[in-house]
Amino acid sequence: MARLGLQGRLAAALRRVTDLFIPTRMRQPGFDENQLQRARAFVRITLLILGGLLVIAGIWIAKEGPSTPASLAWMIYATLLGANLVLVRLTGRFHAVTLANNLMGLTAIAYLLNLTGGLHSPLLPLFLVGVVTTGNFGGNRAILVFFGGFALVITGTYFCQIYRPPVPPDLHSRFALMVTAIVLMILATLSAQSARTRTRRRLRDARDAAVAERRTAEQALADLRAAQSQMLLQEKMASLGSMVAGVAHEVNTPVGLTVTGASQLRAETRELVAQVAEGRLRRHELDEYLRLVEELSTLIERNALRAGELIQSFKDVAVDQSSDARRTFRLGPYVAEVLASLSPHLRRAQHRVDVDIPDGIELDGYPGAVAQVITNLVMNSIMHGYPDERPGHLRLSARVLPGDRVELVYSDDGQGIPVILWERIFEPFFTTRRGSGGSGLGLYLLYSIVTVRLGGTVTVGHAPQGGALFTLVFPCRAPEKVAAETLLGKQD
Repeated sequence: MARLGLQGRLAAALRRVTDLFIPTRMRQPGFDENQLQRARAFVRITLLILGGLLVIAGIWIAKEGPSTPASLAWMIYATLLGANLVLVRLTGRFHAVTLANNLMGLTAIAYLLNLTGGLHSPLLPLFLVGVVTTGNFGGNRAILVFFGGFALVITGTYFCQIYRPPVPPDLHSRFALMVTAIVLMILATLSAQSARTRTRRRLRDARDAAVAERRTAEQALADLRAAQSQMLLQEKMASLGSMVAGVAHEVNTPVGLTVTGASQLRAETRELVAQVAEGRLRRHELDEYLRLVEELSTLIERNALRAGELIQSFKDVAVDQSSDARRTFRLGPYVAEVLASLSPHLRRAQHRVDVDIPDGIELDGYPGAVAQVITNLVMNSIMHGYPDERPGHLRLSARVLPGDRVELVYSDDGQGIPVILWERIFEPFFTTRRGSGGSGLGLYLLYSIVTVRLGGTVTVGHAPQGGALFTLVFPCRAPEKVAAETLLGKQD
């Protein structure tokens, strides 16, 4: 671990030193990463050469003195190389500086070879290593130019030795060996460069393919969320449509009785008017009429009030479910209104609902969300809880928890939910009644509303009476309204 830490610190230090010679514009966000990496590679190679030159110059000066031609050549080359790094930092012209480095390096090699014995110079292996190290930087043309220049230096040194006696006996064999080495270095470097080019091209193609696949996936996700949004809206509208049908059925009885009473009262009144006009009205007939008027008016008033209460209750629930308005409301009375809107479904299925919610529970949030949750729970029991169509017993209770939270518990005595399905029932489009009208969005919508809109949690379990049990815990004050895509992407 300590060794890895040291390597990391050295790499960070090398990067900081390298970035000192990188132009500021290249280190800004959005600049081409490939160009930046190539620039850093160039600076590192140049720093490596400069460090080697300084070491060699120091050794040479220590042995030969600072005033010898070779020492001066080493120091001049090192100084010019350092000046080139400064030019790169100021101008950012890497290709021009690379050409200048190559020309200076070849010039220094030619001069130092002639000073130290030509092709027999002890510096020749060092120059070969330097040429191989630095020749990998650049494209194929730069490689050919650099190695071609080195070949010209070797050839020039060879002819200088031929015309400057005495000629060493192995000069020709050394020259042939050097030419062969240069050709092999050119071939090897070009092959390595070609492999790097192919690798970069494959990486670029793979990156482009990944970007295209990512865009395709993002578009598919956007389409999926749009489809989910549409299906959730359809589920919500279907719930409202079902409630409207229930309203018509529920209000039909008191309105019908009101109309019947009014019609009978009108008929009796016409009969009384006719008797008065003919002068044959008797006392007992008037008393009977007054008694009938009292009964019918009471009937009309009672049923009209009942219809008005039902309509107002249904109106409140419908407005809440079709809007996202936030307001303060009491949980107990509001749950009673929601259950009243569901009473046609409950009576048709012969289900009984017990409600145990204290009057003092007050919520600051979205009543439409609460109505949608209760509706989905009840309709889930009606559709899935009793496949044998027997009468059921539904329970709904609530209590206040510490931390200003509310626990709402819903249960039935139906067939329950198998444990193996508990992890999947809140997934979108998951249903066990695909062929019987189940959309698979009811419990998903419930989960999304509770966890996002109400800012709470919902869990499923077994009820004591053997059916399904849903436990909802949410704060008395709901969080602020969230975006629709957050509601849809909660389970992504």
